[in-house]
Amino acid sequence: MSKVTINRDLCEKCGTCVLSCPMTVFIQKDKKSVPDLIHEDLCVSCGHCVAICPQEAITHRDFPQGSIKAVNQEILPSLEQIFEMVRMRRSIRAFKDKQVDKELIEQIIDGARFSPSAHNRQSVEYIVVQDKDVLNKLLKITADYLAKTAKTFRKPLIGRLLSLMAPDKVKDVLDLLDIFEMVSDAAIKGKDIILHNPSVLLIFHASKRLAFSDVNATLALHNATMVIHTLGLGCFYAGYLVAAGQANKKIRDVLSLPQDHQIYGALAIGYPKFEYKKWIERRPAKIHWK
Repeated sequence: MSKVTINRDLCEKCGTCVLSCPMTVFIQKDKKSVPDLIHEDLCVSCGHCVAICPQEAITHRDFPQGSIKAVNQEILPSLEQIFEMVRMRRSIRAFKDKQVDKELIEQIIDGARFSPSAHNRQSVEYIVVQDKDVLNKLLKITADYLAKTAKTFRKPLIGRLLSLMAPDKVKDVLDLLDIFEMVSDAAIKGKDIILHNPSVLLIFHASKRLAFSDVNATLALHNATMVIHTLGLGCFYAGYLVAAGQANKKIRDVLSLPQDHQIYGALAIGYPKFEYKKWIERRPAKIHWK
C-alpha cells in the first residue's frame, strides 16, 4: 500500500506539496501536471504535504482521519504578545508547597511534543518525578557528583592534565568549583539549591544512537517552558542534575533510564512564590551581517 496518495480529481496542480516537502518526495513535470511521487521511501512523515494542500487532495498513511486539524487563526498570538511573553519569562527557583495536577503536566508534555525534530524523529521521551523521596535521592546524588568533581579538579596533577587535554572546557569548570562546593555543602546541611524543592522534575531523554537527539530534546524543552509560563507555573533548567545524570550511573538507575538513552534536559517545575511584574533589558545582540 502506498504511503502517500494524491487524488487526481481534487488536485489543483498548484505544486505546494512539491515546494514544501523537505525530502523531495514529489516532482511536478510542469504546471499542468499532477505531482508524482518519486522518492516515497524518503518520506519522514512530517505532514507538510497534507497540512498545506488547499484541496485536501493528499492522504497519508500516517495521518488518518481526525489527525489533521484546521488552524484556529482567531486565537493565534500577535507579535507584540509573543515578545511580551518571552521578555517577561524568568527562571523560577522559589516554589510554593503546592502540588501540580497531572492534567497540567500532561499539557506541558503535549506542548513539548509539538517541537520540531531532526528528520521528524520525534525522539524525545519524558520522565515525570513527583515523589519527594525520589527527588531527595536525585538531589543527594547530584550534590555528591558536584563535590567529587570539585575535589578531582582541585588536585594539581589531574587539573594540569585535563587543562592540556581540553583547556577551554577545563577553565570553565575551574571557574565553577567554588559554586560546586557551595551548593553541595548546602545540600548536606538540608538546603536545596540544586533543585530548589520543586513539585515536579521533568526529564527529557532519548536514545544516544539517534543523530541530533540532544537538539531535539532542547527544542522540546523550550516549547515546554512556554507552556509552563502560560499555565501560571514557573520552572528553571536543572543543569546540575543534567550534568550529573550524563556522568553518573546512579541517577540513571533511580530514573530507570533505558540503557541506550541519555538525559538531555531537565526542568524543575512548580507554582512560583513570587510574581514578576517587570522585565529587564538584556545586552544588545551581537550580529554580524554578511
